[in-house]
Amino acid sequence: MKIEYPFNFKKIEATFLKRINRFVVKVKIEGKEELAYLPNPGRLWELLLPGKILLVFKNKNTSQLTYTVLACKKDSNYILLHTHLTNKIIKKLIEDKKIEFWGNYQVLKEETKFNSSRFDLVLEDKNTLEKLVLEIKTCTLFGEKIAMFPDAETKRGTRHILELNELGKKGIKGGVLFVVMNPEIKYFLPAYHIDYQFSKALIEARNKIEIKAIALRWDKTFTYVKEVKELEIPFDFLEKIEDKGIYLLVFKLKNKENLEIGSLGKMIFEKGYYVYVGSAMKNLTKRINRHLRKDKKLKWHIDYLISKAQNLKIIPIRSFEKLECKIAKELSLISQKTVPDFGASDCRCKSHLFYFSENPLEKEEFQRLIIEYRINRLNYVFT
Repeated sequence: MKIEYPFNFKKIEATFLKRINRFVVKVKIEGKEELAYLPNPGRLWELLLPGKILLVFKNKNTSQLTYTVLACKKDSNYILLHTHLTNKIIKKLIEDKKIEFWGNYQVLKEETKFNSSRFDLVLEDKNTLEKLVLEIKTCTLFGEKIAMFPDAETKRGTRHILELNELGKKGIKGGVLFVVMNPEIKYFLPAYHIDYQFSKALIEARNKIEIKAIALRWDKTFTYVKEVKELEIPFDFLEKIEDKGIYLLVFKLKNKENLEIGSLGKMIFEKGYYVYVGSAMKNLTKRINRHLRKDKKLKWHIDYLISKAQNLKIIPIRSFEKLECKIAKELSLISQKTVPDFGASDCRCKSHLFYFSENPLEKEEFQRLIIEYRINRLNYVFT
């Protein structure tokens, strides 16, 4: 099914059940379980939670899957998840002069290759004939007032920024547009918690390429964009960020384990999921890489346990404040058990290790905690 914008086709409500892999999800439609194609490689942790409402549409009979995911409901808004469609939307908005700062531009080309990368659009100023090579990024990660991109590390995105820089040296103007799928957002930031290298590349490019961010407001039927709002990008704040802060280790123990944990002695760990909170107020990336290494000297309590870990996920929270104990306290309120004294030998906390019988990444209260410390706590900086 070839999709054009506006979305004048039938949309079907579905309930999200489970993500099978990067591009396939299980949903429930009118009481029946179905598989649907998800055209979005992002993590989408905070959106794809069990029970969330999706908008899907029916594929042609030749498709392997019956449905394709279009959007996900968050609060009172639908968030576009079909990232292949963002370029079509932006192209039409530019042609209809709905993006104010590019009111004099027209779309000259789509999907044009420069060096080793393809870029989404080439625009032309109708008055000066100046060209703008544009890369478009769909942003689905946000808190109350602030949006961030990406939601997972993106070497491809970093390469795009560096190559747009190189085009500038050849006299070709480059630009990147971040399209935020939430009309309530006021500010855009690169996700320096998640991809520090991408963020640094974007900050360094601020005076070399055009960097813009917009938020879209859709009509109630999710057919067309009603409003386009330009967002502020606080580069002055971004230039101060450093590679230090807090991290969460989320992992699974497949079996019950009886382990010797340094000075704590013998400890029994039930099978299930664990979240450990630690800090590195210098060289956070280096600390994270150490946890990923298998050949290391056992130093901290977590070193003894992590050798048994499966499906390890690391969640950095870069910060000037040492938030380790605050986060530990909040984790104690949403977890099922606290592992006594673990990782808390140098503070007054009861523990820095918490047990969940089911994956905490699929729990809304855990995702809310991450958003609160990564994004919402910055609200006071900009208000």
